[in-house]
Amino acid sequence: MFKIIKNKIKDNKEFLKDNFILFSGLFILNILGYFFHFYAGRKLGPEDYGIFGSLLSLIYIILMPLNSLQTIISKFVSNFKVKNDYEKISYLVSNSLKKLVIYGVIITIIFLLLSPIIASFLKVSNIISLIILSSFIILGIVVLVIRGALQGLQKFKILGLSYIMEGVGKFIGGFLLIYIGFGVNGAIGGLVISYIVALILVSIYIFKFLKIKKEKFDSKEIYKYSLPVFIMLISLTLFYSIDVLLVKHFFDSDMAGYYAALALLGKIIFFGSLSVSMVMFPKVSESHILNKDHKNILYKSLLLILSFGGLISLFYFIFSKFTVNLLFGADYLEITNLLGLFGIVMTIFSLIYVLAFYYASINKTKFIYLLVLFNLLEAILIWFFHNSLMQIIIILLILFGILFLIMILGVKGNAKLDINYSSIQ
Repeated sequence: MFKIIKNKIKDNKEFLKDNFILFSGLFILNILGYFFHFYAGRKLGPEDYGIFGSLLSLIYIILMPLNSLQTIISKFVSNFKVKNDYEKISYLVSNSLKKLVIYGVIITIIFLLLSPIIASFLKVSNIISLIILSSFIILGIVVLVIRGALQGLQKFKILGLSYIMEGVGKFIGGFLLIYIGFGVNGAIGGLVISYIVALILVSIYIFKFLKIKKEKFDSKEIYKYSLPVFIMLISLTLFYSIDVLLVKHFFDSDMAGYYAALALLGKIIFFGSLSVSMVMFPKVSESHILNKDHKNILYKSLLLILSFGGLISLFYFIFSKFTVNLLFGADYLEITNLLGLFGIVMTIFSLIYVLAFYYASINKTKFIYLLVLFNLLEAILIWFFHNSLMQIIIILLILFGILFLIMILGVKGNAKLDINYSSIQ
C-alpha cells in the first residue's frame, strides 16, 4: 500500500516537474512574444495590425500542419525510447530531415505562386510580406522535426530552452525591424529571426545525438499514423484561424485590427497551457505501450488547463479595460466587453486540444471526423452570421462547448471514437 502511494507521489512530482520546466520555457517565449505584439499593435495601429493579424493566422495554418511532424516524431521516438532503440531514433530523425526538406522546397514554391491570390483575399497590398512568410516552411520543418525528437526523448530542459531562445529572437529582432521602419514586413521578419535562433540551439544538441549508429526499420506505420495526425492538427489550427481570416475578409480594417488584438489576448490561455499537452503526449503514449493507466494523466492535464484558463478569464472579466489599455492602448478599447467571454472560448478550445492529443497518443483517430465537421460548421456559421464581433464569439462558444462535451464523453464511454493504428513493435 505504501509502495503504491509512494509511486503515485513520484509520478505526480515528475509530471508536475516536467510541466513546470516546459511551461517556464513556453511562458518566457509567450511573454516576450506578447511584448513584441503589444509594441507592434501600438506602433502599427489597428489597420496595419489587422493585416499583421491575418498574416499571423496564415502562419498558424502553415506551421500547425508542420507541427504534425513534431507530434509524429515525438510519438515514435517515445515508442523507440521505451525499448532503448536509440539507433532507430537516430535513423528516424536523420531520414525525416532529408526527405522533408525536399518537400518543404516544393511547398514553398507553390506558396509563392499562390501568394497573389492569398494577398487579394486578405486585402494585403504588399506581397513582400508573403514572400518573407514563405521562409517559415523550410525553417519550420527542420525546427519541428528536431523538437519532436527532444519531446519524445522527454528532454524538456533543452526543449524549453529552445522556446526561450525563440522568444528572445522574436522580441529583439521584431522590435528592431519595426523600430527601424519596416512596418508589417519587419513584424513578419522578426518571426523568421526567432525560428533561425531556435534552429541554431536545437541543432547543436541533436546533431551530436545523430552521430549514433543508425538502424533502418520499416516506416509504413509512421506513414499510416501521419495522415490522421496531419488532419488533426490542421483542424485544430483552423479552429482559431478561420474566425480571424473571415473577420479580415468581412469587416473593415479597424474592426479586423480590434479582433486580431482580441484573438491575441485570448490565445494567452491557449499558448500558456500548451506545455500541458506537450508533456502529456509522450507520457500517455509510453503508458499506453506499457499497458499502464493513462486516463489519470489526461485528467490532471485537463485540471491544470481549466485552472489556468479559468483564472485568466476571470481576470479578463474583472480587469478588461485595464488589460486592453495597458497592453494595446486606448485605440483598442472597443474590445473590452468581449475579452472575458473570449477567454472562456479559448479555455474550452485548450481543453479540446488536450483531448485531441490524448486520443492521438493512444492511437484513436475517429474523433478527427468530428474536428473536420466542426471546422465546416464554424466556417459556414461565421460566413452567414457576422453582424458583429459578439455574434462570432457566441458562435465559437456554442461550437466549442458542444465539441468538448462529445469528446470528454468519448473518454468516459471508453471509446466509441477509435480506429486503431498499431504502433511500431
